[in-house]
Amino acid sequence: MKTKYNLLLNNLLLIISIFLFAYCRSEEEAATERNALTLSTTENLVELNEAQLDEDVLTFEWTKAAEIGNGYTFTYLFQLDIADNNFETAISPVTIADGVFTAGFKAGELYDYIVEKWGRTAGEIVRIEARIVAQVNGPRFMYPEIATAKASVQTYIPESQPLYMLGTATSAGLNADNALKMTELSNGRIYSWKGELQPGDFKFITTLGSILPSLNRGTQDGQLVLRTLETDPDEQFSVYNAGLYYIYLSKKEMTMQLSMLKYQNVYLIGNATTAEWDIDKALAMTPDPVSPSLFTIQATLKEGELKMPTEKSWSAPTFRPMQADGSITDTKTQVIVAPDGPDDLKWKVTATQAGTYNITLDTENNTIYFVKI
Repeated sequence: MKTKYNLLLNNLLLIISIFLFAYCRSEEEAATERNALTLSTTENLVELNEAQLDEDVLTFEWTKAAEIGNGYTFTYLFQLDIADNNFETAISPVTIADGVFTAGFKAGELYDYIVEKWGRTAGEIVRIEARIVAQVNGPRFMYPEIATAKASVQTYIPESQPLYMLGTATSAGLNADNALKMTELSNGRIYSWKGELQPGDFKFITTLGSILPSLNRGTQDGQLVLRTLETDPDEQFSVYNAGLYYIYLSKKEMTMQLSMLKYQNVYLIGNATTAEWDIDKALAMTPDPVSPSLFTIQATLKEGELKMPTEKSWSAPTFRPMQADGSITDTKTQVIVAPDGPDDLKWKVTATQAGTYNITLDTENNTIYFVKI
């Protein structure tokens, strides 16, 4: 009787094991066969038009991911980037609401991404790539389904829209005929200006010689408002200390940033650089358009020494390491005013460190980074 009971129990366990094996295998097979997710676009080539920036011009559509079973749901994440870039500079993943299977873009959005975020030249045809990821939520880990699609976008070259500044803080004073022209970083959208200001006020005008329309200070410092009538408030931006200033203005965001600069230029010099010790050939670093206290350069360094003067002059204030033969792995730096400073401190590049570097100098916080590429 005991033997028959054991045999019955063993058979039952065997049946349960076979059932569990088959169930698990069916789930694994279902996981490997989940390929229902597809992504497509409504247009293969989109032509952007400056007069239609608020219009929807491109839509991506995707299918529903393959069903898995009870207890499993999906979260859809959408991304967009320059094509064939492995989504390394993609926009932040957008979580799509349940039941929504499309993502649309206006002409202005695409222009902003392509030209201002990804730095492509206005007027060119650019390939972009979208990705939809169906993340699985459930009792067991399941790989997500992923689908991608590409489209081409013909950008446009915006018309130039000059912008000028005037006011008691500027050399133009209140004379609208002498207003100072700003640099258009992006036509009609982003502007910059660098120069000397004195204590006083300033604002911006759109037409040389005409006080109106103007861009004035809003309710918060850094906020721009459009002034079109003499009866509108004429609030202006203020400068309290004379010095070198940098202005970054966005008509798109209606914001203005004013930064006081210590240094207008920074250069690389030394026998570790291609300039050697010829001060006239010193390599100019590039100020960041938004944070002009940051200077960057990509340079090939060889075994030798280098320092960073702020002018093409041996007597100019110069950025140097904290000690002689400073290591390019150190991040602290200091400004020494030659020839009144201490010893002629320089960074030293060893033979094993030679190569091409992205160099970033923060002239406000006195830090420096050498990143080998």
